Amino acid sequence: MEVKVTSIGDINLDLVSSNLDKMPDKDSQVLIEDFMYSAGGCATNFAKATSTMGLKTRLIGKIGADMHGVHLREELNRLDLRLSSGSKTGLTVALSFTDGSRSFITYPGSNSELSIEDIDFNLIEGGFLHVASFFLQGLRENTSKLLKHAHKNDMICSFDTGWDPSGWGDKDVELVIDTLKDVDIFFPNRAEAEKITGEHDVERLCDTLLGYGPGIISLKMGSRGCVIATKNHRLELKPYVVDVVDSTGAGDVFAAGFIYAQSRGLGLYESGDWASAAAAISTRAYGSLGYPTPREVSDFLANTARSRPSR
Repeated sequence: MEVKVTSIGDINLDLVSSNLDKMPDKDSQVLIEDFMYSAGGCATNFAKATSTMGLKTRLIGKIGADMHGVHLREELNRLDLRLSSGSKTGLTVALSFTDGSRSFITYPGSNSELSIEDIDFNLIEGGFLHVASFFLQGLRENTSKLLKHAHKNDMICSFDTGWDPSGWGDKDVELVIDTLKDVDIFFPNRAEAEKITGEHDVERLCDTLLGYGPGIISLKMGSRGCVIATKNHRLELKPYVVDVVDSTGAGDVFAAGFIYAQSRGLGLYESGDWASAAAAISTRAYGSLGYPTPREVSDFLANTARSRPSR
């Protein structure tokens, strides 16, 4: 089977807690019902989701030659893995709370060592290139080189910055804006988009992002749903309501669902609807255990009512 999607970015071992009521105080302890671990990181979550949806996916990243790296290679064996060896495998502790919120503690490890020298450009194949976790891997100012190469090979380029843990300094924002010139589909959440643009009104925010270069803005707004924006269209989609167990990675599944729908030639509304459904389904289980197949998304859409979006 030919590679349909290439995903480049972070790969971690995720430790995901069952739901807590609140963070423990300093020098105190709380008990939880469970702790599970799985491969994680935005680029990896995206790759797992597109693969589960039936798109042969290549994952390019960097891990350590340690026991965590061995586990990740075993867990991700259905992907076309092209992983470089670094110092230590990245690790994220994801704390899930009963109100649906999350907190993360991340050690980037080898992700921060990923550089343009680690990338074999001949391995960037398929109809789509997705680059994720801009601030947690070492490509940064060289990301545009990957996107330009993909465009030369008629690939559609999507991009998800993730949150900037260093505080969204001016240079970081300028670098993101410069990178967006080579992006076709941008997947920010609202907080990220506000930091990049300085805008808070959704209409102005989308207009500003479109002015930086992307053809499609797929704005993730959590419990408020999402907005799909192009120069000629604005679609606001309300979220699907499900019993949330763990929302870790839901934004990555949203991006994967959108790309899957685009690969099938679906329109903007249908792509956003598919992405919203896939993300909602994914939150009903811990980690990637709930990442849906196309049949599961189709069945969900056929049996779940939601009011139509404003167009």
